[in-house]
Amino acid sequence: MLRALVLGAVQGLTEFIPISSSGHLVLVPFVLGWGDSVGQDVAFDVAVHLGTLLAVLVYFRADLWSILRGLVRVAGGRGGDEDRTAARLAAMLAVGSIPAAVVGITLEGPLSEVFEHPPAVAGLLVGTAALLLLGDRLHRRKPHGRREVSEVGWSDALVIGALQALSILPGISRSGATIVAGIARGLTREAAARFSFLLGLPAIAGAAVVLLPDLHRGIPLAWVVWAALVAAATGLAAIAFLLRYLRTRPLFPFAYYCLVAASVGFGSWLVTR
Repeated sequence: MLRALVLGAVQGLTEFIPISSSGHLVLVPFVLGWGDSVGQDVAFDVAVHLGTLLAVLVYFRADLWSILRGLVRVAGGRGGDEDRTAARLAAMLAVGSIPAAVVGITLEGPLSEVFEHPPAVAGLLVGTAALLLLGDRLHRRKPHGRREVSEVGWSDALVIGALQALSILPGISRSGATIVAGIARGLTREAAARFSFLLGLPAIAGAAVVLLPDLHRGIPLAWVVWAALVAAATGLAAIAFLLRYLRTRPLFPFAYYCLVAASVGFGSWLVTR
């Protein structure tokens, strides 16, 4: 039970804070000597994905209701400017979800088998650190005149979605990659994070749905429920923290954390060889 709670908290925090949830779910059990008994269990994976999905639904409930209402009104031919803006955002989220869906369907299994090992994850965490440092540099080049979520266009959505597809590799942060992509496309840091979290909704839901057929290999139901609840609570806190943080602060502290985590993971792997 303790392992499920710890890893549920790890998933909830690292799904949204740009330090890679998939990488931490490989490295934390490995470093602590827990093996694969919980971190690689299908039922656990479904539980923590549903938990983080709930966090997004709760935090962005007003935004999601506005999008749904806008879609209905526009489809009925009676939408105003606000409704058209909301419907346009829904279209951008759909476009941005395409690259990850294509990559996930075709490559997730083979790539996970190759890269889901501690030294590989450590190396990819270094890649996440490099992305985050790049994001800060790009923001410094143009600190003013940046755009908000409502101004995301087709090309922006495709670029951000393409970077989201990279996060199929354990150790590449989905939120980090998409936030940096948003910054590169001229969004504010907060707007990039907000679009990233909304874009994560279909990605997280899709990951849970893909795993559902294998639930017969699950762990005790109580573990699943508690892991999901912990992931939801910590995920909600992580979303609120990061959006507030990025209004005025840079990404580089998360890059440095990724370098430390990579060092710990790689060092632990060397010790156990």
